[in-house]
Amino acid sequence: MKTENFQTFRLRGVDDRWRVTADSASDIREMSWDLNDGWRTAGGFDSVSLDNGNSMLDWQGAKRITSIHWYSRHNGAARYTIFENEQGALTKLNPRGFEGSEQAYKILEDSKSRLWDGTARTRFVPNASSAGSQSATFGGRIYIINGHDEPICFDGRTTSRAGFTNPPTSPEATVVFRSDLLKEDNQDNTSYFLGTRVRSQGLGSCAPTGEYADSSNSYPDGKLCGYQYRVTFVNKRGQESPMSHPSDMSTFECCQGKRRFVAVTIPVGGPDVVARRMYRTRDLLDDNGDAIFPESGRNFYLVKEIQDNETTMIEDGVPDSNVGELRDPEDFGAWPAQARYISVFKNTVFLAGMTGNEVRFSAPGMPEIFPLFNSFDVGGAESGEITGMYPTRNALVVFKQRGVYLIKGMPGSFDIVTLNRDVGCTAPNSISEVPGAGLVFLGSDGIYLLKGALENTGTITGIVDISVPIKKTFRRIDRSGSIGAVGVINRQDKEYWLCVPTIGKRNNLLCVFHYEVGSWSFRENYPMQCAVEVRDERNYLYFGSHDSSMPGVHVYSNGYRGKNTLGSTSVAVTDNISTPIAGLESKRDYPFYETAPLDFGSVFKGIQLGYVNCYVLGFGDSKINVNFKINRSIDFALTVDRQTAQQDSVDPLAVYSTAKWDDDVRWGFHRPISLRVDVSHMHKELVREMQVRFSQDETSDIANRFMILGWDMNAKVGEQRNIRLLSQALDEGGN
Repeated sequence: MKTENFQTFRLRGVDDRWRVTADSASDIREMSWDLNDGWRTAGGFDSVSLDNGNSMLDWQGAKRITSIHWYSRHNGAARYTIFENEQGALTKLNPRGFEGSEQAYKILEDSKSRLWDGTARTRFVPNASSAGSQSATFGGRIYIINGHDEPICFDGRTTSRAGFTNPPTSPEATVVFRSDLLKEDNQDNTSYFLGTRVRSQGLGSCAPTGEYADSSNSYPDGKLCGYQYRVTFVNKRGQESPMSHPSDMSTFECCQGKRRFVAVTIPVGGPDVVARRMYRTRDLLDDNGDAIFPESGRNFYLVKEIQDNETTMIEDGVPDSNVGELRDPEDFGAWPAQARYISVFKNTVFLAGMTGNEVRFSAPGMPEIFPLFNSFDVGGAESGEITGMYPTRNALVVFKQRGVYLIKGMPGSFDIVTLNRDVGCTAPNSISEVPGAGLVFLGSDGIYLLKGALENTGTITGIVDISVPIKKTFRRIDRSGSIGAVGVINRQDKEYWLCVPTIGKRNNLLCVFHYEVGSWSFRENYPMQCAVEVRDERNYLYFGSHDSSMPGVHVYSNGYRGKNTLGSTSVAVTDNISTPIAGLESKRDYPFYETAPLDFGSVFKGIQLGYVNCYVLGFGDSKINVNFKINRSIDFALTVDRQTAQQDSVDPLAVYSTAKWDDDVRWGFHRPISLRVDVSHMHKELVREMQVRFSQDETSDIANRFMILGWDMNAKVGEQRNIRLLSQALDEGGN
């Protein structure tokens, strides 16, 4: 028989379809694709909210986490990670606390020092299958909403309510008079009005339109004038409430050649109000004393800002010629109640998830003011609910259960177009932007990539199902709980993570898309309820757990081998494996790479196994198991292992996990090692299809890692059977 060498390099990810290429894998667990074009042992995670014996670093007993958020201000000089727990507490991570000098976690408080501690003040706690709180940053602040509680704005120091729900009560306006100036009955009493002849002060007009008061007076009366007032509340960020309803019209006549003053009683606002603004019409009456339309009740001009929340009486004497900016009451609007999704696009805040198909957007540059007619109706009822929004460079993408829509343009000229009516998003937190590719999101029947909407390049926008190679695994997803699926970018490893619930479980299966090569792998035991990528030079990946046995906030690192085993709050890279905190669960899932079934060119062509050579890059001594599956058998039955010093003797490199900074060469070049396994005696019959699994020895506690670069196999190829058509055989027999 002829001996052939079957060589496979440039290994790619999982493809569980029936017929695939030789470089594909049927399963990959706990491994990451490496820029050196190999598959290496993936990292692990550890708690940053519990510490064994250090109360300064302990946070509330590390409850289950329902949402997590990150933002920075002052060009990254200040960075914040904020999260909520199952008791409704709202907490900020303080990285300096890991140095032991400060409290690592600080419960957020408002300007009155009231704490969001889950007792005195609490927030709605969603269940594990819901999307939880959503957030967006604007102007160095972060806005957090959940559709149940009041929207929260955090500026790095204190929290406050975002926007206003209701307008102030209507002001009251009356012409100013002084009762002590009233004359006796037999004397002229027109002077009881407090007025002025100064042309730059006072309201009304002194143009003579009426009759002389009586034969003894030489002065004419002025025209009849009328004014209305509105008031808005202002918070510390300069955001205004909706305008109050207009006051009753205050009417008066300018007598004795004097313009008049109007006394306005204004309402007092809540604790977040730091100022109020008073608006007024111009004179609403014509020379005949009739109302001028449409001026009446609509056009209001800024008169004055009262920079406190205490004053209740203001005297207005600003002439019509000196009033400020004209404002229409429809330019103002309340923060939409029950909004569940928030996004920022083109210096404008967009909110959705209230009722029906509505998307509301703010005035440009004013994130808490939502004019009455700033809204879109997205899709129809047949497309289901809005399930999320995501801003790109070129468009704000609005997702529905069955449909994708794009909002484009600039403030004042926004427009909405329909991209797709068939594919939608089922999990708001699954939406992530993959660098250089597009938006990835979870749909009802696949994981999709939206490409072409990120830049104004003229690229055709389209939606591609990138989960086609893993449909077998995709069918394990629990559709009823998929709304709680979580997606996040692991930028350090060039990965998109999607943690999904499998049938009967909460989020536990991590589907990893290696976007540099377009391949998939899987990891287990990630109790991920929420996740966030820290967008700074560190690129940490934090996630909150829904599992009471692995509670709190965790950080992922390539330096960790286990899962929740260290019990240290330090986020420094370390491989120290210590005893976990009592009562908490820890896990170590060992990596393996399982090749796709190889058929050697034909299902009728067989081989006799010889040698399997695995090319690996190792870090210290470690056993690598080599296992075989013959002809798509159910289980791997043949196992061998090979241990070698995965380090050349001439390289003065440290053995992983034992290195010391002063004694060893910590960083250096590791050479690939070839592991040769004789398997000729393991299977005597012809092999039509085979798979090979490479894995780390699960009986060892050694935390060493390895990387698979490729493999090949020496085999003797059998003869191919000559198969003839039945018609040919019958024809030959008949002749």
